[in-house]
Amino acid sequence: MSTRPRFTDVKAAAGVVAALLLCAATAAGQGHELPRLPLPVRVYTIQGQVSMPEGMPAGQSVVTLVSRSGVPRQTFTTEQGRYEFHDIPEGVYVVAAKSLTDAKLASEGVEADTTFTATGDLNVNLTLRKDAAPAGAPKRAEAVSVAEVEQKVPKQARQAFREALKFREGNQNDKALQSLTRAVEAFPDYFQALAERGDLLILSGKLAEAAEDFARALKVNPRYGPALRGAGYCKLEKREFEESAKYLEQATTARPDDANAYLLLGIAYLELNRREQAEGALVKALSFNTERELRALIHLGNLYAREGRYREAADQLRKYLNARPGDPAAAELTEVEAKWRARAAAP
Repeated sequence: MSTRPRFTDVKAAAGVVAALLLCAATAAGQGHELPRLPLPVRVYTIQGQVSMPEGMPAGQSVVTLVSRSGVPRQTFTTEQGRYEFHDIPEGVYVVAAKSLTDAKLASEGVEADTTFTATGDLNVNLTLRKDAAPAGAPKRAEAVSVAEVEQKVPKQARQAFREALKFREGNQNDKALQSLTRAVEAFPDYFQALAERGDLLILSGKLAEAAEDFARALKVNPRYGPALRGAGYCKLEKREFEESAKYLEQATTARPDDANAYLLLGIAYLELNRREQAEGALVKALSFNTERELRALIHLGNLYAREGRYREAADQLRKYLNARPGDPAAAELTEVEAKWRARAAAP
């Protein structure tokens, strides 16, 4: 696994810098920080993949999001065909895409209902076709799992869960935790509420209790991405890297669009010294072009420095610093970048 998840607190930044400095001294250094669990989702995000008729990513496409009031928002796909709309209020929307290079290629309008997600992230994939149905004739997005659809959640539990999400939007985590507890008490198999509560427990420093909630959620739905990611993070914090990687691999399979799970998986692989796999996971996290995964650049720099690829390592830090010049650790990271460039220039 906006207010998206971030890794910008001073303590975490200091740990990153210490790890990087150690790596600059020796390519085989083993002192690496563990990231803080990302902050809980506080706003809705509608995201997905736009594909060409033959299945290739549809870069150079415009995606339109229209609310029931008729107010549109637009964004453009990346080269990989990805798009994201952040800070979306609760409601029902229609999402459609159109090629910028071929006016005849467009997608059907797809209905996106935020009440269908328990995590704040709604995935809506679109396929461009010729003579597609207009955006005003939506079909329902397949954005939830069978387990979520088949759940018979009591009204009391569902109401408490939605209340918790609203408290989280207002950064009232204590009240959110209380509401989630009420939801779980009313419906013990409410795996979405268990996973959400696990996130909050970690933010409160209660790692063991969080791990228990993730485990309970996975007993009900073993393929629930947020719970798999949370369990993987708990193992990462406990330095049980093999187990962490297993959970996070499953998390990326369950939620291929979860950029944060790829970031955490990359860190786990790096700790296991599986360098090729680490690089692949970190690059994948960055491919989503999301603000929260930018710290993957620091870990990539760390990886490249281990391998003596100091110029590439320094370039990763420079990319990060250009994107986040206000990072509390900017001065220290700049110093590390200079040391790596000096090593790259040495005969």
